[in-house]
Amino acid sequence: MATLMRAATYLTPALVGLVAACGARTGLMAPDAEASDAGVDATPDVADISFDAPDLFDAADMFDASDMAEMPVDMFVPECPDSVRVAGREASIPVDTIWALDTSISMADDLERMRNNINVFWDALSGADIDSRTVFVAQGGYAPAPPAGFSGRFVAVEQRVGSTDALLQLLTAFDSYEPSLRPDAITHFVVVTDDNSRDFEWEDFREEMLELLGHDFIFHAVASERLPSTPLNPFGVCTHESGSAFRVGEEYYEMADATGGLTMSICNDDWSELFERLNERVAIRIPIPCSYRLPLPPPDGIIYDPEDITVLATEPGQPAPFVVPNVPDEGACGANGGWWFVDRSDRVQVCPTTCEDLEAREARVEIDLGCTVFSR
Repeated sequence: MATLMRAATYLTPALVGLVAACGARTGLMAPDAEASDAGVDATPDVADISFDAPDLFDAADMFDASDMAEMPVDMFVPECPDSVRVAGREASIPVDTIWALDTSISMADDLERMRNNINVFWDALSGADIDSRTVFVAQGGYAPAPPAGFSGRFVAVEQRVGSTDALLQLLTAFDSYEPSLRPDAITHFVVVTDDNSRDFEWEDFREEMLELLGHDFIFHAVASERLPSTPLNPFGVCTHESGSAFRVGEEYYEMADATGGLTMSICNDDWSELFERLNERVAIRIPIPCSYRLPLPPPDGIIYDPEDITVLATEPGQPAPFVVPNVPDEGACGANGGWWFVDRSDRVQVCPTTCEDLEAREARVEIDLGCTVFSR
């Protein structure tokens, strides 16, 4: 009996550890813990347990390594208890905006005016209900904080941008903000400076950035325009109440003209006007037919994986939805249709033939995001 008691003592922690590990992997409570919460003593006294076992107990006789090797890896992992389902919400073309802020000493007044008016920019993005992401490349502490609603859609890259190297720093910092960019997005760059680029000519920057992005972009310049030279202003820079720009932003203005972007004076006292003009170009919602965006950030416990996603469609008057098949990409749509996941853009795109069929049926789309198996 003493031998049996020792065996139970060794065996019980092992079984408890196994069940605990199972619960940890799934976010579920072990059965014993559930019983305990219900007021039931889920841990009987060892002395009350009876075993039909030989007098001499050897754990090696009960568990053979070859037997364990034959067990399925997930035999102790319960199936996911729940899933997260969201209504299909119309997606629009993604918009990525990357700012570079000159934080040299001469920019102190300009940056303060920008911070005082940046809410005009945030409000326009929120009001347009577009799929937007914003990056600020600037020295630590200078990037304006976004509203709470921009969680998961804002990145601050702490990198000093000097008077003349904004284009260089945008290229240098690319690896830091590239994970936030989408290959199918409309990409805008905005440089804010009172100087000119002396490290890069705009043609060279455009060539290198096109190679990095893999698609074209629009460039906007908030810098000094060129004014007629005078004895008091020999360099023809813009002026404002507290001073003037340092140099004309020629490289930035030329790139804005070449890419169809905006040119705005750094000396403008009312920056809300600058942001309103910029918002007219950036905060534009362009819907994508039969494209549904997923929540950003994802619901707690969810990682977007096309293998976990199920697209459901329900016709009016029908009690149950039908499943829309998944295809790897647009090229696999074919005549049967289906849907595919647009990687990094976090959206579900329905094939053209399926899109027409859903519209003809007036079907309502829901998206099951999969199981909740952990907590972040």
